[in-house]
Formats: sequence, C-alpha cells, structure tokens
Amino acid sequence: MKINTVKLIAVIFLIAILGALVSIAGSARQAEDPGVLLRTAIEKEEVDGDLQGAIDLYKQIVAKYADNRAIAAKALLRLGGCYEKLGEEQASLAQKAFETIVENYPDQTEAVNLAKEKLSVIFRARVPVEKSDREFKITKIHTEKSRGGYFSPDGKKLVLIDQKENTLNLCLREIASGKEVRILSTPGDLHDCFWSPDSRWIAYLTGIGVNVISVEGGQPKTIIEVDPKAQKAGDYVWPMGWTPDSKKLIVQDTTKGLFAVPAWGGEWEEIFRFQDPKKAKEQDEAMTLSPDGKFIAFQSTQGGNQDIYVMPVRGGEPVRITDDPARDNGPLWSYDRQWLAFDSTRTGRSETWVIRITPDGRPGSQPIQATRGGGGGVWTQDGKIAYSTSKRAVHVFVANADGSGEVQLTKFNNSNVEPRWSPDAKNLAFVAPYGEEGRTAVWTVRSSGGEEKLLAPGDSPAWSSDGRKIAFSVGTRRPPATAKISIIPAEGGETKELMNYDGAMTNLDWSPDGRSIAFSYSRGNDAKNPIPDSRMEIEDIYIISASGGEPKRLTQMDKKGFRFTSPRWSPDGKKIAFRSLDYEGWEKGHQSEAIGIYTIDIGGGEPKLVTNEFGHWWFCWSPDGKNIIIPKQEKDSPGPYGADRRLYKVSAEGGTPERLNIMGMMPDFSPDGKKIAYSRLSDYSIEFWMAENFLPFDNKKK
Repeated sequence: MKINTVKLIAVIFLIAILGALVSIAGSARQAEDPGVLLRTAIEKEEVDGDLQGAIDLYKQIVAKYADNRAIAAKALLRLGGCYEKLGEEQASLAQKAFETIVENYPDQTEAVNLAKEKLSVIFRARVPVEKSDREFKITKIHTEKSRGGYFSPDGKKLVLIDQKENTLNLCLREIASGKEVRILSTPGDLHDCFWSPDSRWIAYLTGIGVNVISVEGGQPKTIIEVDPKAQKAGDYVWPMGWTPDSKKLIVQDTTKGLFAVPAWGGEWEEIFRFQDPKKAKEQDEAMTLSPDGKFIAFQSTQGGNQDIYVMPVRGGEPVRITDDPARDNGPLWSYDRQWLAFDSTRTGRSETWVIRITPDGRPGSQPIQATRGGGGGVWTQDGKIAYSTSKRAVHVFVANADGSGEVQLTKFNNSNVEPRWSPDAKNLAFVAPYGEEGRTAVWTVRSSGGEEKLLAPGDSPAWSSDGRKIAFSVGTRRPPATAKISIIPAEGGETKELMNYDGAMTNLDWSPDGRSIAFSYSRGNDAKNPIPDSRMEIEDIYIISASGGEPKRLTQMDKKGFRFTSPRWSPDGKKIAFRSLDYEGWEKGHQSEAIGIYTIDIGGGEPKLVTNEFGHWWFCWSPDGKNIIIPKQEKDSPGPYGADRRLYKVSAEGGTPERLNIMGMMPDFSPDGKKIAYSRLSDYSIEFWMAENFLPFDNKKK
C-alpha cells in the first residue's frame, strides 16, 4: 500500500512536470507569436506607461516579423505614436515611422491612411513656437523681404546685403533699435560676410577677391585677390573665420591648405598644409581652426559619408565626430572652444546641431539640435546660435479665365506646384514637400477649398479620363536614377506599378481616352535596364499603354544634347505638345535654338513649332484645343521668382502670344474652360532667428 502511494505521488509529480513543460512551451510559442508580442507592447505603452520599453518591442516586431505586413504596419503606427508622446524632440522619428508605412506598406490601407493623417499634422506643426526662458527658445529677430544678412558675434547687429543690378550696398542694422546705416556702396557682387570676434570688422567675398571693412564704414581693403585661372579651374580661397584677437582672417586655399592672413594685408601664415590637395578637394574637406589654435574641425567624405572630423593642428589621426547617414557639414567652433556647431539633414531638412568637444579633441556628448527650420547657424559670444531662414511660399490658386475671382487653395505646405484638375472639376491634384528635404508627394484638395490630403510619395500627377485614378512618377532623378510610374485610386489606397526602368523620368500626362500615358525619359551609360530604343544624350517623349507593356518612343528628331520634355495631350487626343530645350547649349551659355513648344501627331511625323517665346517647363492646352497657355517672364512685373511670371495664350497653330490677366506659372485649365489653376510665389522673405537654452543646463554660464 505504501509502495502504491509512492508510485501514485511519483506519477502525479511527473504529470505536474509534464504539464509545466507543456505550459512553458505554450508560453514560448505565445511569446513567439507576433500578435501576442504586439499586444504585450501595447499594454506596456498604454497600461504601464513604459514608452521606451514599448518602443523596443515595436522595433523588435518590425525587424523580426516584416513578412507579416499587417502586424508590422500596426507596430510602426504604434511606434510613431510613442515617439509623438515623447514630445517635439522625437518628432522626426515619429515622422520617419509614418513615412515607412506609406512607402513600404501600401497594401495596408487602414494603417497607410492613419499614417498620412499623422504626417499631415506633423507638417502643419512645423511653425517655430517660442518657449519660456527656462526651456529651449527661439526668437524671431527681424524679417526682410529680399536682403540676406549676418549676425555679429555680440548678437547686437545685422549686416544686410542689398544687391541692386551691379551695385552692392552693405547696411548695418542695430537689432534693438532697428536703426540702419549704410557702410558701403560699390559696384560689384558679394557672396558672404565674416564678422571679426570683436564685432568691429567685416570681411566679405566678391567675385575678384576678399575685402575687409570697418563697421564704421570707410574705404575697404582688398587683402586677397582671386586668380582668374584658378577660379576657372574650380579652385578658390575662402574665409573660414578669424583668430580670437580679430587681427587675422583664417582662409582655406583649396590647392594648399589653411592659412592666417593679416586683416589689413601682409604675409600669409601657414596653419595646415594638405598632403594631397586633390584628394582633399574630392572629399570636400572644408576646415576651421579652434579658438585656442590647437585643433582643426573639418567636413569630409573620407568615411564614405559626409561627416565632421577633428584633428590636432600639428598632425595626427582625425577623430570622427559625427557618424550619421545624414549629411553633416559646415563645422563652426564656439568661442569658448567647448562646442562645435554643424549643419545636418538628419531631421529631413538642413538644420544646425551642436556637439561637445573634449579637451583632447573627441566627441563629449550626443549631437543636440539647436535650430528649427533653418541651418547655417553661427555662434554668438554668449553661447547662443543665430541663424536665418528663407521663407518661400508657393501656393496653388484658382481664378476665372479672365483673371477675376482668384482664390488660394493650398495653405500649409511651403511649395505647392503642378496643379491638375480632375475631369469633374471638383478636385485638384498637386505636388508638395514630403519627408526628407528635396522629396515630394502627390496631394489632393477640393477645388472649392478645404484640407489638403496626402495621396502618395511622388510627383507629376495626371488624372485618368474617368477621374477614378491618378498616375504619377515615383522614380528618382538623382543617380542611380529610376523611371517609375505608379497608379493609385484618386481616393487613396494601394498603388499599382505600371513601369519600372533605369534612367530618369520627368513629366507625364494621361490621354483623354484613358488608354495611354505619355512621359519624358532619359538615360545614362550606367542604366542596366533602360527603355528599349532609348537614346543617349537625348531626352525623348514616350507613350505607354495604361494597362502596361513596352513604351514606344514618339520623338525622333536627331538633336544631340536636346531634351524633349513636358508632354501634354491635346483635348481630342490626336496630338501631343512638348517642350524642346538645347540643354547642352544652355549649360554652356549658347543655345543653338531658343526653348520652344512643339506639337506632334501621336502617330509620329514632323513636329511643328508653336512658339519659342517660352522659358519654363510647364504649360497646358485650352479645353477647345485651339490655344496653349504658357507662363512668361516679364521685366516690369512685381515680385521675385514665380511671382514675376504672367500667363499668356498662343494659338496651337503658332503666332504671337497674347497676354492674360493672371500672374503665375504651371497653368492647368478646368475641363469646362471656365477656370485656370496655377502656382504662384505668394510670399518671399528672410527671417532672422536666435536660438537659446539648447545646451545642457550645467554647461551654461550662470
């Protein structure tokens, strides 16, 4: 009986162990289940409030279960939300997570739509806001309509550059009072200004040399004369700062190295000589000397990416200070030598960051963002960063064909271009910034006004004839260039790839019958998968079926170095108008023929010149097919850039352009012929800002 009892206990114990093992195995399987892991991460985020722990789990899900697209997209959406909760400092990481969903998970419609809504909010929130003195703070100091300028090291003055035709004026503005005095008026041009540390002298670079002038005015002194032959070869001498005593200007000679030049002329003092000037030039090495004269900070691509390095003046191995996939450049020492400022695109746009440098020339902190919305920041003596931003707002407008009733449709993006009407005239597609600097996306907006809606990354939108779809370019124009066309439902959703080749594609247009898409394309020697029948050194117009297939080249003109771009179908679908540009001649300054618009039958044949009174790349047909609407530059029209273009109409058979009562560019006629959509520069100004309290508190002067 006792033996049986022992056996029974042993069996029970064994069953318990097996049960525990089964439970552990089940738990392990559950832990490996991405759905369970996602729920765990959400609980960590929402119940425990452990944002960093949740972030780590969301990242793990995305990395480990990328093939489970639904789970990965949800994890990315939650990841972006966590970064949002962490505040403004993590906004760029939130944006990156949402952009990854839009670009890599187009089939996850719900997640994509939510990510687009989040991105729209982020883009709208990019307006700098002043904070209290105890927190990071940026303050707008001054706004200019056209004059660029430079802050003095004491933070009290701005030198403003006023260039009118061939006359250069330098004006000194007191920031506190707003009082201005002109200190220089002279023929010529100017590229940059460089203040001495004591705020008493200004060096400036002209096309023929480097000059120095007192803030009191007087006759400037030329201390460096440019060698025209060296300049033509791409070599230059460029100021890189001053010595702390304000007696010498530090300059970089791309053929030699770094030198100190007496402020009123004299013998150059060698600071550092390039061992291999050609290699330094190839690696884009721009150098600056530390205030104590012991170290040189410089930008370089020697590590494969443009980063910041520091090395002893007397020689030694450079120390890599930044190591980020973004482009870091323009190092600038603080006056106390403890910090380096530099410009970086790590937020998606060029802004100024700072990093501590230890006494032995090594990184002493993580990079800290100093500015918002602008780069080129310079230190003031009291440890602030002064910088300027160019505010250039191009918006989409709609007006009646006679120019009356103008309405601005777009509101929050800073560059809204390429407007295209939907066939029912209820909506407009257009192109605006998206994500990293230089990237764009297709957006839509109601023609009666309302919120802009992010559709998909890309550009050059064109509506299908039934208004249900939009074709657009999703390729890249920079090497390695890709020529891709995708089609997306007009209301948003999953994209469908129509075409994918190596090479560069510019504009596209959908035929009135909905069967074909025209586009312009060029390729280089490195294109491994080019469009068949494509030509080197000539950009051509092609037509591809909207259902896919191989593109067919339309333009056959044998003109080396030409670009045939901007195809637009005539309303009856029988012709295509396009732009012709002698690009090779344009680059050299002597074109063999003026930029022109031609029309050609879609079956081929000899192109017909419509007009060569054209300097832009965007035009449209009138709905009746009788005229072509073009923008033209006018000398007497108001405003810079796009604001000084006026719309004209010219007969499709050729003739003299007739002036319209609309200022703008990139026109597109509504299908009923009653309205015209166009882009125009609505605001251009230069804003001067001061950033404070971005350094760690214990490093500030008390």
